[in-house]
Amino acid sequence: MRRALLLFATVLLAPIAATTGSAATLAGKVHGIVTDSAGVALPNATVIVAELGRATTTDAEGKFTIRGVPVGDYHLSVMLLGYAPGHLVVRVPAEDSEVLATIRLTATPLRLTAMVVAASPTGTESDRLTQAALELSGRSLSRALGSSVAASLAGEPGVSQRYSGPVATMPVIRGLTGDRILILQDGERAGDLASSAADHGISVDPLAAQRLEVVRGPATLLYGNSALGGVVNVVSNDIPTAVPGHFEGYVATQGETVTPGGAFSAGGTMAVGDRSAVSVRAGLRELGGLRTGGGTTLSGTDSRALNATVGYGLIGERANAGLALRVYDFEYGIPSAPGDPRAGVRLNGRRVGLSGKGGVQLRSRRISYLRVEGTVQDFAQDEIEPGGEVGTSFSLKTQTLNAQATTGFGRVKGALGVQGLFKQYAASGEEALTPGANSVGLGIFLFQEIALSRLRDHDSGTQLQIGARWDRYAISSDAGNAKFGPAQTSAFNNFSGSLGASVRLSDAFSLSGSLASAFRAPTVEELHSNGVHAANGSYDVGNPSLRAERSLGAELIARLRSGRVSAQVAAYSNAISNYVTTDFLSDTIVDGTPMPLARFVQANASLRGVEGSIETRVGEAWVASLSGDLVRGALADGGGPLPFLPPARIGGGLRWELARRFVATDIRHGFKQDRVTGGVDAATAAYTLVNVSAGQQWLVGNVLHRMTLRVDNLADARYFDAASRIKRFAANPGRNVSLIYQLQF
Repeated sequence: MRRALLLFATVLLAPIAATTGSAATLAGKVHGIVTDSAGVALPNATVIVAELGRATTTDAEGKFTIRGVPVGDYHLSVMLLGYAPGHLVVRVPAEDSEVLATIRLTATPLRLTAMVVAASPTGTESDRLTQAALELSGRSLSRALGSSVAASLAGEPGVSQRYSGPVATMPVIRGLTGDRILILQDGERAGDLASSAADHGISVDPLAAQRLEVVRGPATLLYGNSALGGVVNVVSNDIPTAVPGHFEGYVATQGETVTPGGAFSAGGTMAVGDRSAVSVRAGLRELGGLRTGGGTTLSGTDSRALNATVGYGLIGERANAGLALRVYDFEYGIPSAPGDPRAGVRLNGRRVGLSGKGGVQLRSRRISYLRVEGTVQDFAQDEIEPGGEVGTSFSLKTQTLNAQATTGFGRVKGALGVQGLFKQYAASGEEALTPGANSVGLGIFLFQEIALSRLRDHDSGTQLQIGARWDRYAISSDAGNAKFGPAQTSAFNNFSGSLGASVRLSDAFSLSGSLASAFRAPTVEELHSNGVHAANGSYDVGNPSLRAERSLGAELIARLRSGRVSAQVAAYSNAISNYVTTDFLSDTIVDGTPMPLARFVQANASLRGVEGSIETRVGEAWVASLSGDLVRGALADGGGPLPFLPPARIGGGLRWELARRFVATDIRHGFKQDRVTGGVDAATAAYTLVNVSAGQQWLVGNVLHRMTLRVDNLADARYFDAASRIKRFAANPGRNVSLIYQLQF
């Protein structure tokens, strides 16, 4: 508690003190209006200033205001359903300036990626990023929304899901998952155990998300440990960063037949005086047993989750600060194979988190803005045995403290940051797999963008991105349990870097490429396991001598954006040294039952792949699409394929879309996957899925109504996905009729 109080005193009091200490000098204000191409005002548009971590929405007259903007250049990104994302660079010339911006959006049926905040601290346009990234919001998110974050992203090129039932899921990005993928909520680490095992789920409900962001490929430079494969950011803006000119709120409901039940989420943000705002959000999701293809119900897959958030933001002329308190309470079952003596195991738990953010304008033009962010999170989870007794209790306490300065030197702009990560983990009970452990991580990074040439006056034709980072990560196991031996400390130091370039060859076409190194420290499970791991169906033995994984990734991206075509194709290669995997030595006898004995070992590995998507207008309101991905991964020196790699996929679709309504159909084909390791990683056959959807939106007063009806797996195909952890005994979801109804005001 003392650490928590000190953390939030630092986050909040420093910006407030800066404000009161310089009240005579005011920062700039950016305000303006968002309209369509005919000049008609557009309400409910989202306006983002990524460099400051600030966002607001337009009022009924299309107007917006962002106070406390330091001197400098800033990217304004605007998103609104049915329109191409808007992007404008504005300059605040002096501390007391008022900048008026008019942003015109163009209606389009194409799906165009807006700014991805998680990919760059400088607000770089999505088509200038040197890494592949994607963003789902508005209608695109409604068309993809599932019962989990991973399910909502699983249809995107390069992204699938580690599947152990409808709740216990985790995104797979370019063949990597678990602790190699970092899950963020509003830019901060989600302090749960989703990455540690296949039977754990992400404690974030996608129905509350304003948008989902994905960075595909190594992201250690900005985020440190556990981002070797990529980042997923769930954005809900729980801490107000602007004072709204009107009450902003939403109500959303979701029902699915494949998991009978439904979900509800509602929230709102309102001004409290002229300088502060408060936000409140709450939700419920309750699902029945999963129905797989062919009509079979998978027992032990019902679930319930409650979530609630309250946030407060103080927005001054030179500084801003805010807090958000989040609670996520859950219970769900774990599917099991027929005859499994552990059938009926359930997990229940709670995550409580307090987040704080603050920012202050500095007087220097070279370092113009300082952001400080921190979290204190407490996660607890029990595994309930079929008889009702607690088999294992988990506790994870996580604290983060990050500081980031915005820098600018002429055509060179970027960020300099320091990050701290602290974890206290404990596992108790007869079936505990690991000892408790404390982890401490420290990182320092530098990220810079250099405009080498310019197109027009606002953005570069050729842009260079460079970055460097140093990390130290230490994990210390607890003593006191003879099963795990004496206490041990493992420490890892790493230097990583990145170099990328983006070249805009025309208004519509650009090429980007990057070379980046990344690292990941071994987890407590990989270092110190000694027990039955039911989720893997094995007896796991850790290896305290493991070294940190290090990767070197290369990527080339081609992007085409015009009034009629939106396309992106990426090819990548990722070489990982000291890749941690399991070596199945032999069978051992546990309670009279033979079980594979798995020891964690290391070997060099590589992943290579290609992914892409294209949408083209084939009429005024008709859009045809094609997408696909392929990843191949193997251990070096003929060590065989990496386990649970997703299959090659290809898909196509046709959509009729206007500003207020759409009808769409698509076909997705997954090829057979016979590059497997055997055992629980069984080969899977090819499959084809047909999906249809339709949506309508309308305005009643100042309330926007949006309804989306979707039928996934229309033919009720019975199929098994290669990345599923339960594919040896359970098929993937069958036909699903989903209805989503949303109000925005």
